[in-house]
Amino acid sequence: MSDKIYSNFVKASSPVEDVNTKQDITVLSGEEARKLYLEEVKHAKAPSRIKTHGIEKKKKVTEEETPLSNKDLFLTVQNNDIDKLKCELDRYPDKLNIVDEFGWNLLMIACQVNSVDVVKLLLKRGIDMSVRDKAGNSARSLVIKNKNYILADILLRYIQKESPLKSKPKQTSATVKLKEEYLCNACNKTFPDREEHLSSTIHNITASKGKKIPACYMLPETNRGYQLMLKGGWDKQSGLGRDGNGKLYPIKTVQKKDRKGLGHAEQNPIDKTQDNVKHKNRMKLARDHRSDKSFEIKFRREFY
Repeated sequence: MSDKIYSNFVKASSPVEDVNTKQDITVLSGEEARKLYLEEVKHAKAPSRIKTHGIEKKKKVTEEETPLSNKDLFLTVQNNDIDKLKCELDRYPDKLNIVDEFGWNLLMIACQVNSVDVVKLLLKRGIDMSVRDKAGNSARSLVIKNKNYILADILLRYIQKESPLKSKPKQTSATVKLKEEYLCNACNKTFPDREEHLSSTIHNITASKGKKIPACYMLPETNRGYQLMLKGGWDKQSGLGRDGNGKLYPIKTVQKKDRKGLGHAEQNPIDKTQDNVKHKNRMKLARDHRSDKSFEIKFRREFY
């Protein structure tokens, strides 16, 4: 094989043909171009906008009809989006008292974010203020932690509005209870209030007459000794022995703190005054003996 470089040849064109082609190209003036544009516009048809408008409407309707998820609803409260929250609560009022996995409701989130408008809206809708999370925090405690005095004032006013409404039915029920009389079979008397009489000391004393107080042994019934006593015919309330007059409770265990034997008898306490007198007498005798001995030695030395 020979290493040759091949090349492609192009047929040359004559300069006369290039000039003719350039002369055939026609250039339009401004007026001619304007006329052509107007003719094209006359014959053209207007685009149909009705169909696109209908599609846009359908899209908006479908977006409005789809309900928000719980997570999106919490985000709307967090972002202080009141209009979106109103629309959602109008369509789905059951979502007012929704709680997340940590126990937070919409009011607690609004109080944490310090969104005043959302808190007012939720209180108007009648949201539950007594909800607490897993850590024991409520909407009021979160407001106190954040030191938001505006929200604290709003919550206090709302509580004051509800408190007189709740207190009225309680007063009526109390008056009804006072009118009802109660006949006690143990005391053989009628009393105006049942609960007060049953909690009184007079009723408890009269009701407990002739009744034995059940013994409490502080031992479980699964204890082996307890089970053996039951098998032997023990009735759980009588003492040991045939007549049941023996010991009822088990012997108490006492910690031994000294090193004495079990049979060691207690010694009588010795008077310390007697010991002091005997010690003084011994010391005196010893001094007298020493003085006599020294006198004897001195007397003998005089003769040597």
